[in-house]
Amino acid sequence: MFKIDYAELSDAGILGEIHAASWKEAYKEIIPHEVLRKFTAEKREEYFYKAIIEKRGQNAVIYKDDTPVGLICIGKCRDEDRYDTYGEIWGIYLKPEFWNMGIGYELMTWGIEELKKQGHSKVTLWVLKDNHGARRFYEKYGFFPDGTEKEIHVGKVLKELRYEMSIPCAPE
Repeated sequence: MFKIDYAELSDAGILGEIHAASWKEAYKEIIPHEVLRKFTAEKREEYFYKAIIEKRGQNAVIYKDDTPVGLICIGKCRDEDRYDTYGEIWGIYLKPEFWNMGIGYELMTWGIEELKKQGHSKVTLWVLKDNHGARRFYEKYGFFPDGTEKEIHVGKVLKELRYEMSIPCAPE
């Protein structure tokens, strides 16, 4: 039913489509319209193409019945106050028509397993403070806010919260 594969250069367009569609829906009440209007699949395709070439993180696509419906970006935690034991979910996005179907859970589980295989024992992610739906998803999954906040500028000043969790050990 679900298949997850690491992205190749030929997947940059798929990643761009998913990312742009998800952003436009998830952030329509948070990020100014003029910023979202410029957040196009073509621009995101260029971003992912370059990211794959430069090996910035690892991008993967989840397919439902051979249809690409979501993406996840994982890698070493980029925060200077975290050690090498920390991995990071750099981003997780689904096409809006596939939200609330359990696909995000499958994708998150896969990403955390991959980080565990890479030797990480903890994982972090950043989420917009005003993105209540995503925060509920992360908290239900087992993440918790660690108290760290930062400001980002996306057409206006927004706050991001850092969430983290320990990666569960595999059963022996």
